[in-house]
Amino acid sequence: PLLVAGPPGCGKSRLAEAMAALLGWNFLATTMTSHTRLEELTVEVDHLRRLHDAHCAAIPAPLADPDKPPLPAAALKPDAAYYTPGIFWWAFDRRSASRRSLMPDVAAAYLIGLDFPGRERAQPNGEENAVLLIDEIDKAEPDLPNDLLEPLDRRNVRLPDGRTLSAAAGHELLTVITTNRERELPKAFLRRCVTLVLPEPNADGLTAIAQAHQPRAEPARIRAIAERIIEFRDKADEHGLRPPGTSEFLDAVRTCEKLQISVDGGDLWRQIEGAVLLKPTI
Repeated sequence: PLLVAGPPGCGKSRLAEAMAALLGWNFLATTMTSHTRLEELTVEVDHLRRLHDAHCAAIPAPLADPDKPPLPAAALKPDAAYYTPGIFWWAFDRRSASRRSLMPDVAAAYLIGLDFPGRERAQPNGEENAVLLIDEIDKAEPDLPNDLLEPLDRRNVRLPDGRTLSAAAGHELLTVITTNRERELPKAFLRRCVTLVLPEPNADGLTAIAQAHQPRAEPARIRAIAERIIEFRDKADEHGLRPPGTSEFLDAVRTCEKLQISVDGGDLWRQIEGAVLLKPTI
């Protein structure tokens, strides 16, 4: 896996999307929270839906004709019909995940056909290579990064019935994991990652980024906003505050371009400066 570190808003997540587009691969993404569990990323069992179906199966069908015996109760679906594939399962084997691991004829009989939860791209020779983005790993519970070692190392998912589902030989998967470095990650996890640190771009870098996003924007306006960002960054570091990131810079460029506002220190610019760049505590 590629562990991408850098300040918030520097383009870590967009990097993964860009890589998927350049490679022509499928793209899948999930964002970590403090409540994210390993099962959500691999496979969960929908116990509530299964309980509902079991309850319905135990109730005889209503009498179509009072003079005839009641119809038999509905049969319960196979256990696998209640599996909920996680992002790793989709990345390893999209077709199996869409059928919840059931054979095609069984899945068709139970009308099971899940949609791909990401961006699909046509690939040569029927390949299904993918870029998997696991965003903001430092937001997850401390134990979760170590829990990810098996799917990351062995490229497989253990199903609730004991079977192991593995990625096909030759299947290419690029896992991109991002961190804002708000919390230290386990050493065992770091050892298994290739680390890329995205530095904060200087004024020239910001100008190039804005010109790529807004090719028709006025170059002098972009440059002026970029230089303001550098000033704010230096002041924020002095006072221990979070400086505006690249995303806020692009917001400011889009706003000034749309409203045709120059960075001249006027009232309107100061309003944009405060609302888009500085974002004071409220």
